Amino acid sequence: MKGFRALSVAAAVATYALVVLGGVVRVSGSGLGCPDWPLCHGRLLPPLDLHAIIEYSHRTAATLTSTLVVLTAVVAWIAWRKRRDLVVPATLAVGLLAVQVVLGAITVRLELPPIIVLAHLATAMALLGAVCVTAVAALMPAPAEPADVQSARRARGAAAGTYLLILSGSLVVGSGASGACDAWPLCGGGFRFAFEGSPAIQLLHRGVAAVIGLLVVMSLLWVLARHRHEPAVRATVALTLAALAFQVAVGAAVVTLHLPAVLRGLHLALASAVWTGTVVLAVIASRLPRAEQPLGIRGASRSAGRPVRDVVLDYISLAKPRIIPLLLITALGGMMMAERGWPSTGLVLLTLLGGALAAAGAGAINCWIDRDLDREMLRTRRRPLPDGRIAPSHALIFGIGLGLAAFIVLAFWVNVLAATLAISGLLFYVFVYTLWLKRWTVQNIVIGGAAGAVPPMVGWAAVTHRLDLTAVYLFAIIFLWTPPHFWALALRLKGDYARAQVPMLPVVRGESAARRQILFYTLVLVAVTLAVVLTGALGLLYLAGAGVLGGLFIALAVANLRARRQRWSRLLFDYSIAYLGLLFAVMVADRMIGRL
Repeated sequence: MKGFRALSVAAAVATYALVVLGGVVRVSGSGLGCPDWPLCHGRLLPPLDLHAIIEYSHRTAATLTSTLVVLTAVVAWIAWRKRRDLVVPATLAVGLLAVQVVLGAITVRLELPPIIVLAHLATAMALLGAVCVTAVAALMPAPAEPADVQSARRARGAAAGTYLLILSGSLVVGSGASGACDAWPLCGGGFRFAFEGSPAIQLLHRGVAAVIGLLVVMSLLWVLARHRHEPAVRATVALTLAALAFQVAVGAAVVTLHLPAVLRGLHLALASAVWTGTVVLAVIASRLPRAEQPLGIRGASRSAGRPVRDVVLDYISLAKPRIIPLLLITALGGMMMAERGWPSTGLVLLTLLGGALAAAGAGAINCWIDRDLDREMLRTRRRPLPDGRIAPSHALIFGIGLGLAAFIVLAFWVNVLAATLAISGLLFYVFVYTLWLKRWTVQNIVIGGAAGAVPPMVGWAAVTHRLDLTAVYLFAIIFLWTPPHFWALALRLKGDYARAQVPMLPVVRGESAARRQILFYTLVLVAVTLAVVLTGALGLLYLAGAGVLGGLFIALAVANLRARRQRWSRLLFDYSIAYLGLLFAVMVADRMIGRL
């Protein structure tokens, strides 16, 4: 079975790559790069022409994929013919592959007729779904009895919606309406509806995308709530929702930033990833036992009869307000760095409001997801959700509402790039870090730190409407600062994390390893903060300030390693917060002086 699993997964990966290459062929206008079939300009190897090479790469990938798909079906019939859950999708994949090959040949022969191109894409997506079903069925045990039909039905609905959305996008491209609106989310600067011609087709697609996207999110969260203890469900939902979020971001960027045509293939690649994720989740859900609880996001609360002030304070605590000020400081620092001074007060207030709402939404959704862990930890068991003071469903709606409000504020009154970055940070924190990394890997906070590094990029984009290397540098500083900052806290809370079975570094590798890693990341952080002076973006004032602040950070990290006492971990944690704020203050001061 091990060999068949590897074969079926390879077929699924190759099929996904084939679909992505097909998207690149279409958006780059390379569909007739090889005007004949199966040869290319009458030759086995293509000429040295970009469009011919792109089209020929697609055909080569199709040959490899065909071989893997057919071989998977043959092995399924020979070795696993009693497993209908393997034989049926593998055989269906071969049939779809045959149709796909015929459609591909017709597409070339008839010089890209739109209806055949649409059928070609539809068959390709169905083929991708079939091979994914085969791969997941091979990787998982036989379906449980009784299976969770409701969860499987929800996931299938999400997959069906995604499939229709991909086809509607193809229709937009085929009608030539993909560039009809040069703004987002609406036309005319992003705020005007259009009711005729190509703009109307584009807006119709966006409306369909909004409705289906919302249904997909709710369906996936429903399944997650029902099977939140299943690692496969958590990982699939997290990756699928992250792909959906980035697809929306790329769609907005394609319009507002006028990305090159080839890069627009990323939009279809992410849509294919969402389709794959929903199909995979449907198969997983159909093989899980029926959940005992009707719906995990429901639950009773003890808010009835309580003073309004207490209820309000509980909702505020869901937003984790103690974290937000530091995020806003870095966002403001990014704005002032970009402006080399104080931007307009209105822009500052709107950007910080949107950033605060995004951070609060991420915190509330994090509390909803982690309420089982919070119940096990002494530090968090009195939070509103584990203590039953707020219903889980109310907390989830509260978090989603804050996230939507953040996007609206930033998109309509700042700019779409800033809004997209802020929501990307929220979604990365929720779906990649909280749902996946936090419970799965000891490197959770290292990778997850990317979410907290987004605010200065939001501030930079709010002022400049773009990103450059200085903004990336600000991102890198916070990304490298996060591990020593958080692991200093984790050393003090090691018992809590062990009780909740969260694989934090001090729990899995021990305190000595954590202290060594803190020193290592601190050294790298300080080196990066000093090296930026070589680029000319910052000057001598910053160099002196960063050197003093970094030297003290290193001294505390060394003391934390050698003394191995909790008081040094506490002092290091507290100083790390002050360090980041002071470092950004020195950056801003240096930029302002350099402008004079």
